[in-house]
Amino acid sequence: MGDVGRQSFYRQKIVTQARSVEAKTLRSYLVGEIRSRRELAPEEAALVAEDALEYLMHLVDRGPGQIDFPAIRGLDAHRRRARRDQPERMVTLTVIADEDAEVLEEFGVVAMQVGRMARCIEEAYFQGCLLDWPRLGVLFPYNHQALRQRLEPLWEMGALLPVAGMSKERRQKMRRLRPALAVECYLRGEDLTSVRRKLCCSRTAWRRWWQLFCQVGGLDGEDPEEAARRLGQPAALVRAFLELWAEVRQDARMSEKVKREGLWVPGPPGGGPRQAFRQLLLERHRYTPAAADQFEQELRELAHRLSSRGRSPGQIVWTGVAQDQPPGRSLGDCRMVSAVLDYLVPEDWSLVHRDRSEELKWARLVRLATGAYYQGACLSQPDLAFLLGVSVDAVRAAMERHPKVILPTRGRLADMGPTLSHAEKIVGLYMQGYTETEVVRRTGHSYESVERYILDFARVSYLLERGMPPTAIRTVLGCSMRLVEKYVELYHRWSRESGWRMGRIRLLAQAHLPPEIKKNGT
Repeated sequence: MGDVGRQSFYRQKIVTQARSVEAKTLRSYLVGEIRSRRELAPEEAALVAEDALEYLMHLVDRGPGQIDFPAIRGLDAHRRRARRDQPERMVTLTVIADEDAEVLEEFGVVAMQVGRMARCIEEAYFQGCLLDWPRLGVLFPYNHQALRQRLEPLWEMGALLPVAGMSKERRQKMRRLRPALAVECYLRGEDLTSVRRKLCCSRTAWRRWWQLFCQVGGLDGEDPEEAARRLGQPAALVRAFLELWAEVRQDARMSEKVKREGLWVPGPPGGGPRQAFRQLLLERHRYTPAAADQFEQELRELAHRLSSRGRSPGQIVWTGVAQDQPPGRSLGDCRMVSAVLDYLVPEDWSLVHRDRSEELKWARLVRLATGAYYQGACLSQPDLAFLLGVSVDAVRAAMERHPKVILPTRGRLADMGPTLSHAEKIVGLYMQGYTETEVVRRTGHSYESVERYILDFARVSYLLERGMPPTAIRTVLGCSMRLVEKYVELYHRWSRESGWRMGRIRLLAQAHLPPEIKKNGT
């Protein structure tokens, strides 16, 4: 019973974390906008949002979770070579996707990790390039052995996920692209959830893959390259589905299953993603022509706002809770702030090591948390874990290994959660003799923030020494009771350990407390 209880608790924690992240995604925003304009059930609005998000990605040069990355040019890089000897080309890779939160909630952290790696390998392949282990290691903070172990089950299934430098034996095992492999397994009678679990595929990705398979089935002899252009899909993926269709037609059982599901016939030749999306709105979601035109125009305006102009190749966009939002408020009621974050910087390449990943993981963690903070957002531990592709426990462990560095997370900025508050560490560093400049550098907080917490501590200490009870101090200073209690605890500690420094704290309080408060406190 103990193991079952622990598993249940862990599972619930994962679900809570995933939903916290999902509430901040572009997909969630679209669902809210669609429901506000049309009286749709949440499930139906989610289906419209999925199609809208797919179309939106065709309109932007780079999506919020996409980066431009130097991959190895060509698909025949079978020999291992140093990066200086490899011909490179910039490709666009989706390191963070909204649907990753679905995989996290349904199948856990490892499945999300594998799904991301597989997606980036496939995207590079679709653009005529390969990734190798060092490149995968800089994209995802794991050592080379961990990367191989995570991809091994997909290779054993026959998934086409080529990595530069792979052996000939390994390459020969790869039969089919993951989307086509998923459809094949499903048509052969495997349980869909089991298929998605094995291939680390979200419900959203599956619906997209199945829809494309059905569209390809209705091509009726059209040139694959032209069909790929019209559908806005990689030519290699269209060809993979055409090959699968040739097999389906020869198998009576699979053919019957496809007939039951029904084909989705694509629009006429000469169209493109815009026409395909409009057809989806009209025929699948029952939009009127006027409503479809208006929605499509709104998505174009949103795409303009999401444009990557001004973003460096390694930057992504993520949304966090605004710093001024108090604890206890639901995410739906919190003001959100979008921040441009450095997911990948040139210095990351020097931190890649085949046997360890802690240095890169920590550097990226600090960069994401402080980057959001300086733009007015605060990321929670689940946010940071999602962006890094690791568990929340891994984020917490990394923070515990660096106790002298205070990350400005949501929990610390709002005094939430069981960890030491940022106020405690800032005051602790100051009382140990560090200057305000040194405290700023060690904590990542601004001068104004550091000064505010030191002054609040000074005021609480001053009034406490003059006999004012904590409840009255809370009322006079306007602090939360929890923060006052923390300062009281720190006062009792540091008044014993550093009498000289406490003298400076008293002088600070006398200089900054209004006369009427000092009078009431005596």
